[in-house]
Amino acid sequence: MSARRLLRVILSLVILGILWIRLAGEWQSRSKSWVGGALVLSVILLAVVIAEVAGVTRRKPRDDVPKKPLGLDP
Repeated sequence: MSARRLLRVILSLVILGILWIRLAGEWQSRSKSWVGGALVLSVILLAVVIAEVAGVTRRKPRDDVPKKPLGLDP
């Protein structure tokens, strides 16, 4: 995993953790729009983490280079 992907996953999880801690601590005192926005942001951050982790397992296909290029046969 590249450093950029690892940093993106770690920062997303940190922001998600802080958001959930604030949401849990102030559930009743916050307005409904703040709670809704926090839930939408949570879904977006979870999608980012899942996409980054799924992108790591996907490998790039190798280019198939012909053994004898056209026109160069002996």
